[in-house]
Amino acid sequence: MDAAQHDHPLAEYHLQELRWQDLLRVFLPLVLLVLGPFGYGLWRTLYGYSSFGPAAAASWGRVWFLISGVLVIPLLFYTLRRLRRAHTWVKIHSWGIEYHQPLRRKKHLAWKDIQGITTYSISRSVLGLLRRTRHYLIIYSAISPPFHCHPELTRQAGLTKVIKQQVYEILKPKLTTAFKEGKTIPFGGVSLSKEQMILPKVTVPWKFLEGISVEKGSFLVKLTAQNSINVPIQKLINLEILIHLIKTEI
Repeated sequence: MDAAQHDHPLAEYHLQELRWQDLLRVFLPLVLLVLGPFGYGLWRTLYGYSSFGPAAAASWGRVWFLISGVLVIPLLFYTLRRLRRAHTWVKIHSWGIEYHQPLRRKKHLAWKDIQGITTYSISRSVLGLLRRTRHYLIIYSAISPPFHCHPELTRQAGLTKVIKQQVYEILKPKLTTAFKEGKTIPFGGVSLSKEQMILPKVTVPWKFLEGISVEKGSFLVKLTAQNSINVPIQKLINLEILIHLIKTEI
């Protein structure tokens, strides 16, 4: 796979790309904003020195130099932030995904090594007015710790869809076969077998299952006793395959 890792990516998703246009449209005005007070302070210093001597030169430009120095600080923080965001990315290859986060080494994850995917969304509001939804993607691998994709990357069109498509193409037939062979299949907070569904606090034989649904961020298990059990989606792995097995194999 080492040779394959150098192939051209099929798709790239950057947290915030840094283009040449940004240097002209964003950074140049900010640099001029910082240099403006500095240049004026330098002119005041030279004028004071030539007209009134060293004492005037030392005091006339001091405030402007200080203003320029203060403005440098947010410029540096903004520059570091843009560089960090520009170097946070995910690339889709035919063999798997490649991802990078600042101050860390690039990592490679083959489709065949991915064991599960968790996706969920959380909406928050400020004073009931401004509502913001963040989308989360977690990829579980047999060879490395879980990969938590940056929420702003996850919301980009196509990223989650293409990863699920590639992973489920491998996992769905594998898990379906294992289920038919009588094995218990784990899906995070829920496990399935031919006899029952195993939930965090209770085991439900299939004859007591009335139905399932996904509502408001929860996997809802409806029972014949006219009650239900909620399992948060963020605690589930491979939700789509879980639903597929219940609806087609039970």
